[in-house]
Amino acid sequence: MPYSVGLDVRMIRHSGIGTYLRGLLEGFRSAGIREPHRPALFGPAGVADDYSDFTSRRLTPPIYSISEQAAYLSAVSQCRLWHAPHYNVPVLKGKARLVVTIHDIIHWIFRDRFLNPVQAAYAGFMLNRAVGISDRIIAVSENTKNDLIEHFKAPADKITVIYEGVGNAYRMMPPEELSARFKRLSEKYRLPENFFLYVGLMKPHKNVLWLVELFRRLKASGRLKSSLVLVGRKDKKYPKEFEGLRDLQTDGDVIHIPAIEFPELLVLYNRAVALVHPSLYEGFGLTVLEAMKCGTPVITTKAASLAEVAGGAAVLVNPSDPSEMSEALIGIESDVRTRDILRAQGLERVKKFQWEDTARQTAEVYRRVLGS
Repeated sequence: MPYSVGLDVRMIRHSGIGTYLRGLLEGFRSAGIREPHRPALFGPAGVADDYSDFTSRRLTPPIYSISEQAAYLSAVSQCRLWHAPHYNVPVLKGKARLVVTIHDIIHWIFRDRFLNPVQAAYAGFMLNRAVGISDRIIAVSENTKNDLIEHFKAPADKITVIYEGVGNAYRMMPPEELSARFKRLSEKYRLPENFFLYVGLMKPHKNVLWLVELFRRLKASGRLKSSLVLVGRKDKKYPKEFEGLRDLQTDGDVIHIPAIEFPELLVLYNRAVALVHPSLYEGFGLTVLEAMKCGTPVITTKAASLAEVAGGAAVLVNPSDPSEMSEALIGIESDVRTRDILRAQGLERVKKFQWEDTARQTAEVYRRVLGS
């Protein structure tokens, strides 16, 4: 077989799994990992240009498709080991070993609320298949590992937990640079001086609608002075009870920015009073660490993996308790000392999450699976 390891990178330009893939490849580069544990990349044509120091091959069928499974037959047969970065694994893998990274099981846990019966059946089948035929599962958190054991009876000794990292592009900006760049950004988006920040897709399980409604009540009552900036795309359609997200528009209290370039996002992270991440479920929670790397205080929830990732370096609240979230927002806005303490704790906490470490641990999984 021509390749020791093949890595499916079709989702490399996505958020979420795309961030994982880009970080992992940067980790392979900076850690100096070479063949046989440096993977060949199977994905779209542009990958060869962006990652010319990796071997690359074309693989372009849509994810979650029948044509995907047909294309796997040829691609996987060229590799001794195939690494799937998501649970849409090859149903038939032949003689190749299979490593799958499972970030979360959101599609399964929320299937009754957000998926139609066909989508739910697909998610259940593919997650069961991924657990069953893989030689090793990489889970991005202990929470995801425990979910796989609970919901899919995954053997604990088959799962390796490898945390994700935070890119070095996230940083604290010097005051002079931040002031100049925020002035331009505030004019472009009509941003207020003081704002809380949410970064992420506007999906129902992210609990953004709950946050927006609570935020507006606090503003109307005069208990909160700052505004709320939301950065992230809306879904194309929403369940009936989440139509408020579909209809969300920028006003004096809430500013919605559907898409933003990284240099602008960096300014927002640095300038925010705090990041607020109110999610009901996460497999990891990268935005929490991105904010910490920028020296930004974090408010997040006790749900799923978020407490695990944040450690003691964030304010943790119950995602369904408005009084806890209100207290956190008001407390951080009004207390400079609390913000300073959280900033220092976050900067220390984020040192534990490096893409080089992710890459080295992933290469060690390859080594063990290839040698077994």
